[in-house]
Amino acid sequence: MLDIGIYKEVVKLNKQLRNEIAWIVDECKGHRERKRIINLLKQDVKGTCAAEKYKSCTKMKTKSNRKAESGVYTIYPDGKKSVQAYCDMSTDGGGWTVIQKRFDGSVDFNRKWLECENGFGNIDGEFWFGNLVTISAYNCLYIFVGNHFVHTLTSSGKYELRIDMVISNTKKYAVYKRFSIGDAASKYKLNVGDYSGNAGDQFIHHNGYMFSAKDQDNDTWAKHCASVYQGPWWNKDCYSANLNRPFKQMHWGSSFSGSVQMMIRKL
Repeated sequence: MLDIGIYKEVVKLNKQLRNEIAWIVDECKGHRERKRIINLLKQDVKGTCAAEKYKSCTKMKTKSNRKAESGVYTIYPDGKKSVQAYCDMSTDGGGWTVIQKRFDGSVDFNRKWLECENGFGNIDGEFWFGNLVTISAYNCLYIFVGNHFVHTLTSSGKYELRIDMVISNTKKYAVYKRFSIGDAASKYKLNVGDYSGNAGDQFIHHNGYMFSAKDQDNDTWAKHCASVYQGPWWNKDCYSANLNRPFKQMHWGSSFSGSVQMMIRKL
């Protein structure tokens, strides 16, 4: 939830800073120069929110003049609403949008449907498609929108998925040249295929199935996979892979307790 108190304090400090600059300029260069600089400040504030609107980390990688370094960037999946995403700019040519990351078990991934839809965690730490809401000093609103966010991206063109895992201190990876998820009405149905890598093709067993969480059962099992095994996922009856189970019970063919990162890139 947005902390209104913090936001008001930021606005207050920003106003104080402008007043201080105005006073210094008045003392040094007079009223005309003061007005010019204040106008420049206002333009800079607007420009902070009006930067070029890249729709994905891939577009930012290929179109931006900035040095391509991994980190948190603002992207516009639908061309209008902004979201913050972690972009991996180094792995296999870069341009990846990270949609899941786990490495120390600090975030509980056994969440309800709405939390999975909206995203949870810390964009600088462990997360599932991001964190909910942050706000900058310039009143630009950034919203992470979980499953919906990934649907928006993957419905805009052809996407590939890469999963990097550390299992028993050994690096493993799986790449799927076909990846997308449906909209909310389809229960974020999974479309995945065309595998390569050294981790084993475990995700293909989940192709065509809907997403489930502990409070919404969309699998084919008589019981409830996401509830019994404590991990929201695209379950059938139940899984060959589930990277959202408790940290030391993450599953890719068998259980492991290393690290994992899921990321997507436009083809």
